[in-house]
Amino acid sequence: MNLEHYRKDAKRLLRAFSAGDRAALARADEALGARARTRFLLTDAQYVIAVELGYRSWPDLKRAVEHDKPVLDPARTGQDRSEASIDTGLEYRPGDPVCVRVARRGNRISVTDDGAAVEKAGRPPRWRDAVDRVDEELDVNISHGGVISLPVVRVGPCEQNIVRRIGEASLGLYQELLELGD
Repeated sequence: MNLEHYRKDAKRLLRAFSAGDRAALARADEALGARARTRFLLTDAQYVIAVELGYRSWPDLKRAVEHDKPVLDPARTGQDRSEASIDTGLEYRPGDPVCVRVARRGNRISVTDDGAAVEKAGRPPRWRDAVDRVDEELDVNISHGGVISLPVVRVGPCEQNIVRRIGEASLGLYQELLELGD
């Protein structure tokens, strides 16, 4: 990996945090504590990325990358990372499955539709009203861009239930947006 990759990760984290994405908020809280809620700048996002990779700071990560040292082994640092696309068994339309992405970052697991419903149906006038209805009905996180997500937490529903709920929310939002567009 190169430093530019990590810079882009930090920018994505900052955008997600600014959009109110709960997974991004949780990542920031874990690395920065309560300070993340008072301010969250690009430098803070860079710090979060560095800590998740097992470094004490962004400059430490930067030095390691610039000196061509391998990034710390995520398994050794407890920051196992994986992603999987899961077919929920639902379909937006025949032959077009509703898939969600399950991202594992150490002990954190989040499930998202990556904005598929909005991407497929568009943003007709009053589309945010449809977002609000789906959010109220299924109690999910929906960003300003229409990305539906939820974290999997120990005291909440199991991962399988969260996958199903995000799939249902994505399909529900898709259908609501189509109705608005008609």
